[in-house]
Amino acid sequence: MSPGLCAAAVNQECVEDGATVLVFVAVYERTTQKYSERGVRHVHMEVGHAAQNVYLQAVSLGLGAVVVGAFDDDEVERLLQMEDDEWALCIMPVGGVSFFS
Repeated sequence: MSPGLCAAAVNQECVEDGATVLVFVAVYERTTQKYSERGVRHVHMEVGHAAQNVYLQAVSLGLGAVVVGAFDDDEVERLLQMEDDEWALCIMPVGGVSFFS
């Protein structure tokens, strides 16, 4: 998919081999404005819920998916041209089950 994103994810091949790669991103201020510091927890829970939904949908389509948490934050944010208030939380490649073997 993206050699640059793969390199930023400590060369985990699934990031390069996935048919598509999702990057879950947070803007903490949107939630902490309402919930104060507890909003950070809410953001992390929601990212987990969203990733689980991707897993469920992938399985229903006969695809594989994996959450990648090991990556260079700054490099991912640079590659995706993210704003200063945006934070990459996880990378999730999705593709044929065989590419995860």
